[in-house]
Amino acid sequence: MEPIKTWQQKLTSGINSLAEEFGLDDGSASRMREFVFQIAKDQYLAGNRSGIRWARTQGAKSAS
Repeated sequence: MEPIKTWQQKLTSGINSLAEEFGLDDGSASRMREFVFQIAKDQYLAGNRSGIRWARTQGAKSAS
């Protein structure tokens, strides 16, 4: 049975496949990986802040 891949492993695998397909050297592939993971992190944090804000407003409505 194959272990379940995490989203990070899937993303890394996809980036590595693209880097190979585009013929990128190791430095360029590493830079692309850093770029994609930074965007993913930024989007996660933005979504998390939105979720917290939503939960607080819902809690305030419930308390009223």
